[in-house]
Amino acid sequence: MKTTMSTKLSLVIAFCLLLSFPSLSQNNLPRFVKGRVSVPKPSGEGTDVLPGANVIWKGTQSGVMTDAYGLFKLSTENATDTLVFSFVGHQTGFVIYEGQSFIEVTLTPGEMLNEAEVVVRGASTRMEMLNPLIAQTIDSRELTKAACCNLSESFETNASVDAAYTDAVTGTRQIKMLGLDGKYVEMLVDNIPAIRGLKLVRGLYDIPGPFINQISISKGVGSVTSGYESMTGQINVAQRNATEAPKFHLNLYGNQGGRLELNAITRKTVGRKWATALLAHGMINNLEMDNNGDGFMDNVLIRHTVLSHDWKFQGDKNIEGMYQITGAYTEQEAGQLSSLADVQADDLWRTQMDSRSLEATAKTGYVSPKFEWRSIGTQFSGKYYNQRSTFADRLYRGEQMNFRGNVLYSSIFKTTEHKFTTGMSYVYDAYAEQLDSVNYNRVEQVPGAFFEYTWNNEERFTLVAGMRVDENNLFGTFWSPRMHFRYSITENTSFKAVGGKGYRTANVIIENTGQLASARQWVIQGTEQTNGFGLRPEVAWNYGANLLHKFRLKYRDASLSLDFYRTDFEDQVITDLENAREIRIYNLEGRSFSNSAQAEFDWSPARRVDVRLAYRWLQVELDYKDAGRLSAPLVSTHRAFGNIAYETKKNDKGAQWRFDATLQWIGDQRLPNTEANPEEFQLEARSDDYFLLNAQVTKQFKEGFELYLGGENLLNFRQPNAILAAEQPNGEFFDASLVWGPVFGAMVYGGLRLNID
Repeated sequence: MKTTMSTKLSLVIAFCLLLSFPSLSQNNLPRFVKGRVSVPKPSGEGTDVLPGANVIWKGTQSGVMTDAYGLFKLSTENATDTLVFSFVGHQTGFVIYEGQSFIEVTLTPGEMLNEAEVVVRGASTRMEMLNPLIAQTIDSRELTKAACCNLSESFETNASVDAAYTDAVTGTRQIKMLGLDGKYVEMLVDNIPAIRGLKLVRGLYDIPGPFINQISISKGVGSVTSGYESMTGQINVAQRNATEAPKFHLNLYGNQGGRLELNAITRKTVGRKWATALLAHGMINNLEMDNNGDGFMDNVLIRHTVLSHDWKFQGDKNIEGMYQITGAYTEQEAGQLSSLADVQADDLWRTQMDSRSLEATAKTGYVSPKFEWRSIGTQFSGKYYNQRSTFADRLYRGEQMNFRGNVLYSSIFKTTEHKFTTGMSYVYDAYAEQLDSVNYNRVEQVPGAFFEYTWNNEERFTLVAGMRVDENNLFGTFWSPRMHFRYSITENTSFKAVGGKGYRTANVIIENTGQLASARQWVIQGTEQTNGFGLRPEVAWNYGANLLHKFRLKYRDASLSLDFYRTDFEDQVITDLENAREIRIYNLEGRSFSNSAQAEFDWSPARRVDVRLAYRWLQVELDYKDAGRLSAPLVSTHRAFGNIAYETKKNDKGAQWRFDATLQWIGDQRLPNTEANPEEFQLEARSDDYFLLNAQVTKQFKEGFELYLGGENLLNFRQPNAILAAEQPNGEFFDASLVWGPVFGAMVYGGLRLNID
């Protein structure tokens, strides 16, 4: 194992070709041509749909207008060789028609008359109505509404995903969805599973906010093409790359806690077929602060660097490739203040963590030029991750080598309404972990195959049904059936349903890193040491439904989304904290489930004003070995959310003001049992409820240059007694892992953004 772990990781970049197919004759045209018309976003990144655009056959009067989503469907009965696209204030577009069944067109804004102005303003967060797999899309404009320094902080203005601290010392954040930890969410980066294994926690920090172009959030199980690990959701992070990035971007950030950040992005075209982008991130904090007076730093001393190099290839024969290599390095330290007068320097309770990672991805695709619905693609990735952490006198070491290969082929059954994607995958994971003097090593090899069928009648419904089978060398066969369904009740009302099964292998130490910031004794009750921790894999079924209705309120756009999801575990790895002296980890013996219901209302009550309101109810319960059935700890049953955004009208230079504020109410949470502790080190059975207020003001001086000033937790709520026995960190009652609220208090930050395109 040691020899294998020390060898260099092979980085595979592969490309694929497919034989050409016969061309489509004029006598075999589809009955209709469909498509979507869009316009460039005001930010210059991506596009917005364009309702009301004209689409006609050149030289005829046969045409249609695009609907509210920029979509059109035009009969080919009077087809000529050219389609003409037009809209007031935009340059007319022409597309040579060669039998395509679906056409995407982006119209460029043209000369505007002095007497008229046409403005298309799309929402920065969109509730997806037509895509059965995606519930919500967040673009880069939404991410600038808050201090989005990395992926773990990218959901401050989102009601579906929560971010919570793992402990009161390390400042580590983890996301939650549907009331369950983020480990049950499949995290993709550019459609490749990425944040998993030993990078499950730290991987969120290795994706800086300015690197993100768009985030797609799916609730429930994900597509079978991405793997078997999705249980409660799938989040895909689309990063800025050689085609999406600006020519130059600079972001500077600083906050009152001493955290300073620099992010820089540059893009360049290299020849006719290649483009490249370089993304760099650096963060430093050397300032010790203790606002709550417990003798421990409220923030983390850190040095963090991320470098990413991206290449995009666009060939002449419909071959396209994206290749990326990313490296990250982190050093951080936290714990007692070095200025404590009554503690010797060698006796300070400190935690240190060093991590480094290197990963490369290669994606290559080929689309038939004559049958655009027929394609083949490959996805390869290789990763190396190493982490060393100390918590006082406790030691953790972890190393992971990962390789993933995925080959996909897509085509149709007779018509484009019936499509399928099939392929094979292979995943290799080699883990070497050490906790104190105990080693936990394992190698997983998982070949798999999948098939996904899509029946898409765009006007009415979409059905996506998939099955994948994977053969794990340690745990046997994984069967993963999944289904997604979308039905348009009316043009503005959509119903979605999802159901399916997911599997995952737990990495119990890294997933419970926060528990190392305590005096608890670790008891892992596995059965077979040959399987690493000796624990069975986790298995869960997820079912859910969503109803989305878009309408006009007071002549302004509005939408209402209602959803309910249930997760049932067939098997689960339980983290039992009900004994204040131990953390016990074992497989489920009984039932474990999660129910989640959410209502979200979005409205634009006036020009350049957006309001978002949401309420979520959670019921998460599980059976413990000794304590019986209890609600999951540190999960609030009730949560409410409100966000308001306003921006002034831009002047001729593009200058404007933007104002954003988010208020959240977090209900009380059940706390793990601490009755075994002395009275002074006991917690109440439930936490307090509290409010969180974040706000930001942005002044854009001209297009591409802006300053921002904001604050987090502006109501200055702090969890009392966040660290049990803080004055006795080396004693048996010390515990910094029971965090249910903010530790730092109010935080003010500021910065600047510069974009040159």
